[in-house]
Amino acid sequence: MHVVQPVLKFKSLLGLKSIGIEYGTGNTDSMGGEADVIHLLKSKPSAPTIFRYLVISENYHDLVSKDVDLVGITVIDEQFYEMLKRSSSKKLGIEIAVSWLRKTNGQKLAKNIALIKSIHNFTQKYGNQLVLTSGASSIFEMVSGRCFDALLELCDIKPETYWNSLNNWLDHKIGMRCYICDT
Repeated sequence: MHVVQPVLKFKSLLGLKSIGIEYGTGNTDSMGGEADVIHLLKSKPSAPTIFRYLVISENYHDLVSKDVDLVGITVIDEQFYEMLKRSSSKKLGIEIAVSWLRKTNGQKLAKNIALIKSIHNFTQKYGNQLVLTSGASSIFEMVSGRCFDALLELCDIKPETYWNSLNNWLDHKIGMRCYICDT
């Protein structure tokens, strides 16, 4: 819980409504049920939890896995697109981290922005969701909502439409879980 507090403080300063925090596969009993935190787990908990969570993977071959909600990608090739087509009924999240874009030069950045446009169109066509994240490994790498909006506009994606779509996707994914009520 003590690790979460600085992140929540910066979340408020950056004007973000919710934030995802990555957790490993360890004991989930000590995790709190903060309303504005989505816990990102490497595997599905074996019992109902008091916290909201998504199961993430960094291997795009997990696109067809029934236990994975969100797949982080860094390499896009034909096999990725074929896997995405096969996962069309899952309403899967395809995560692209802004930190990955920060590390590219100007020419590669233009290519990567074109890829984001392509992935966004592809995810919309097949019922999945593009999820842009900061990819932050510390509070100093967090990205504000305004910066996300600017990136979305650069990719010809209307920010309002994107955020509404992402919110609906999160409500759907998180709403399908079985939680323990803390009363």
